[in-house]
Amino acid sequence: MEKLNEAEKIEAFLQEQGWPVTRIGPGTLRSSFRSATATFPLVVQFDDGWVKLMVLPIARMPADAAKAEALYEKLLRLNGEIMLARFSLDEDGDVLLSVEFPAGDLDPSEIRDSLDVLTYYAEKHQPEVKAITS
Repeated sequence: MEKLNEAEKIEAFLQEQGWPVTRIGPGTLRSSFRSATATFPLVVQFDDGWVKLMVLPIARMPADAAKAEALYEKLLRLNGEIMLARFSLDEDGDVLLSVEFPAGDLDPSEIRDSLDVLTYYAEKHQPEVKAITS
């Protein structure tokens, strides 16, 4: 399917669930969600037949080298423990949490599961990740 069609599908699903959605470019959506403890920014990107849902940022990269090293170690450990999602860094050094899957047979259950995973891990791990960076 074409990028725009997949973007429209996810945009419609999010709107049906009451999520605010802004299209910030072809194949890119922005939204946010509230957990019990915080509000998290959500970015959805479509590229080369893949959909990537990202909580961006979870935290900012610290300038202090020792804190940055501790953050890298924590993120690597978390990536070994969590399922279906991963922590990584964007080009600005921001920590993000993402879920990726093929866009071809996109259905509402995949979107819902991805959002559930992101909500759970963002709420569970953001405080400990931010504690390292502050």
